[in-house]
Amino acid sequence: MTQTRPLHGKHILVTRAAHQAAAFVALLEQYGAQVTALPTIAVTDPVSWQAVDTALQRLREQKAGATHHYDWIFFTSANAVKFFLNRLASHGDGPGLLAGLRVCAIGKATAGVVRDAGLEVDLVPAHFNAEGVVESFVTFHGGQVAGLRVLQPRARMAREVLAEALTALGVTLEVVEAYQTVRADVDPALWQARLQSGAFDVVTFASPSAALQMAEAFPNIALCELLAKTSVACIGPVTSQAVRALGLDVAIEPPEATLPALAAAIAAYVASQPEASPPEGPADT
Repeated sequence: MTQTRPLHGKHILVTRAAHQAAAFVALLEQYGAQVTALPTIAVTDPVSWQAVDTALQRLREQKAGATHHYDWIFFTSANAVKFFLNRLASHGDGPGLLAGLRVCAIGKATAGVVRDAGLEVDLVPAHFNAEGVVESFVTFHGGQVAGLRVLQPRARMAREVLAEALTALGVTLEVVEAYQTVRADVDPALWQARLQSGAFDVVTFASPSAALQMAEAFPNIALCELLAKTSVACIGPVTSQAVRALGLDVAIEPPEATLPALAAAIAAYVASQPEASPPEGPADT
């Protein structure tokens, strides 16, 4: 094993949605890992586009100068950016419809997707949890945020912590469902024995929903029993909290909630573990 390939010979299980797994798999393979994908979630259109379409109409009115609805738009994930802007484009609008709004992107990956779409990012909070977002937002405005109006496209059934914190500060927050995460098709009969056997050294979770949907995919066994022989890696504190609530111990959490940091943290963790001793042979006679 070399320092540049500390995951050589290690088997890593990635639970990201199929359309998002490739980049993370490539990062792990650079460290020498053998990676298996088990998508536990799929990302789909929302139940209804009505809320998003209403927000888009308000943006058109605002751009025309007819009224003022929003000061900011908050994107909390790359999926929120993609689904919201795709819906915008389906109506014949471009990113210019957001001109005049400040943009907050939570996480470097999200900020990159926003910029790739041709939009400027005004705020990337230093910390990606709700408390960090609120702190950065308040600091940006010198402590005066009451009366500001924020549009937040997000997933269905997302955590309410950020919404509650902003509302408590006098911010008018309009949350619209831009996508939803659903359980991917996982065959428990095919996977249960393999997971219980300890075939994987590390299982990775990049979102709370990935862990929750995995637990629901195996209704006849607790997740802590299913993964008893596997180290658990989570992208950040929000995901770790959800994973611990399912009864799992989190062995790996990077200092920064990004996929490159998660891959590096897994490599560092594995490199720090003592090598297993070979079984002893028969005693000399």
